[in-house]
Amino acid sequence: MGNILDTFLAVLPILLALGLMAIFRLSASRALLIAFASVVIIALFYWKMDITVLAAYSLLGVLKSLDILFIIFGAILLLNMLHRTRLLRAITAGFSNISPDRRIQAIIIAWLFGAFIEGSAGYGTPAALVAPLMVGMGFPPLAACMIALIANTTPVPFAAAGTPTIITLKTIEADIVGAGFSFAGFSRDLTSMITIILGVGGLLIPAVIVFVITFVFRKDRRMRSFLEMLPFALFSGLVFVIPYHLLARFLGPEFPSIIGALVGLLVVIAAAKLKFLVPRNIWDFPAQEKPSPGQMDSLAKKDTKVILSASEKPVSTLAAWAPYAVIALYLFVSRIPMLGIKDPIKSVVISIPGLLGVPGADYSFEVLYNAGLFPFVLVAILTGIWRKLKGRQIGLVALATVKQVQPIAIALFCAVALVQVMMNSNLNNSGLPGMLTQIASRLAAGTGPVYPLVAPFIGILGAFVSGSCTVSCVMFGSLQFQTALLLKLSPLVIVSLQVAGGAIGNMFCINNVIAVASTTGIAGSEGKIMTMNMLPALFYALLAVFVGWIIL
Repeated sequence: MGNILDTFLAVLPILLALGLMAIFRLSASRALLIAFASVVIIALFYWKMDITVLAAYSLLGVLKSLDILFIIFGAILLLNMLHRTRLLRAITAGFSNISPDRRIQAIIIAWLFGAFIEGSAGYGTPAALVAPLMVGMGFPPLAACMIALIANTTPVPFAAAGTPTIITLKTIEADIVGAGFSFAGFSRDLTSMITIILGVGGLLIPAVIVFVITFVFRKDRRMRSFLEMLPFALFSGLVFVIPYHLLARFLGPEFPSIIGALVGLLVVIAAAKLKFLVPRNIWDFPAQEKPSPGQMDSLAKKDTKVILSASEKPVSTLAAWAPYAVIALYLFVSRIPMLGIKDPIKSVVISIPGLLGVPGADYSFEVLYNAGLFPFVLVAILTGIWRKLKGRQIGLVALATVKQVQPIAIALFCAVALVQVMMNSNLNNSGLPGMLTQIASRLAAGTGPVYPLVAPFIGILGAFVSGSCTVSCVMFGSLQFQTALLLKLSPLVIVSLQVAGGAIGNMFCINNVIAVASTTGIAGSEGKIMTMNMLPALFYALLAVFVGWIIL
């Protein structure tokens, strides 16, 4: 009886977080705040943790959250600055002239441009940006929402310069070292493994996008419209996934999505212009499926308001890409050891050993190596200066970004603090194992060798209710690692499946669905979008399991 109660109380904070978000529709910040309060009570009164130890690891969680928040803030600040200075419009306007075929437009905008924005900003930004853009170009709102969400999966682990993968590694660092692995080696291998498990499905995502467009939104010539586009779709998957994997393997988590997508964009746009693998037939939506003029005018008016408030000086598409080019160049130069810049940058560290006098509760912040501060915030400010915004205008953009990040901040503070307490709850006076060890033992006993089938769905569940691959991995990364050890499975593969699940959950997670529905003018259709996207999400998850099982 005691063992059952131990397991129930260990898992209760996680169940509370999931239940409050999924059933009671509380925001991630409120749900995780309640969950954190519950873990504090359980840790104090049942696990009998010393209050100083509990406070130290809670504080450590909050401080670790700042690393992520700087990246989120910088990435969103840059996107807002691009929007405010007309540069984003210049980038997106160029897409309309590449091809009149809606299938090609969907692949370029949702799959590749969306992946680039994911690699640069992340956190739901791509779907919320891509969907209204496609509606403005004449895509049916439902199609735009579905396609934007389906495409926003493979690049997710490397969003905002690799934040989900980086924070997953930071969350399980103690587990990695404790299990006898080299942290540097495990980090490199995990980054590469994620691209293998997700990359196989990523090859097919453009084909899935074409399938959805042709089969769901037009009744005539469905099979022909799909099959004639299949070679171009597979080619579009290939030219992203190959650099995606190579960049992960040799350069690290900062590059796969942002540079892989840029490579893919250039190649696919060139292929479309040269008519390489492009069908002769030009495909379009039936007139009755297209957005009404009122919907398009509404979106246009919103966009016009932004344009009129920005600098009036026109800018070329090439110049509009300059901020992203600078970011890609800085990340490239600062992350490659042989160039001699990485080590000096990483040496600028703020360190706080033994928070509140507790040995092991050590915090460090690599000031110049944090991608949020350098280059995102710096490039965002320089972009505003370049486009002749006044200091007050730049300040207003920054203030608006702070307001956007605020709910994310509370959620991350609570999620990371919760996980830190659970991870270190073995430091107690009750004689009980740590909470995550307790849960992992029960999961291992209940699932045995079929656990790889379960692993990605835990990640999907976390992303579905929290709206974030990062939060899902913070909540479940250490749990997955410990369960893999107990079952004598590869922690590398199991944690990769967790991250993959967190990415796949973006297809129909609550936050993203609400965002795309509201920005395309079809609020109230969230249930339909969610239901329709569950099938491709299930397909992708099972494919990830298949790849993971082969590797195991």
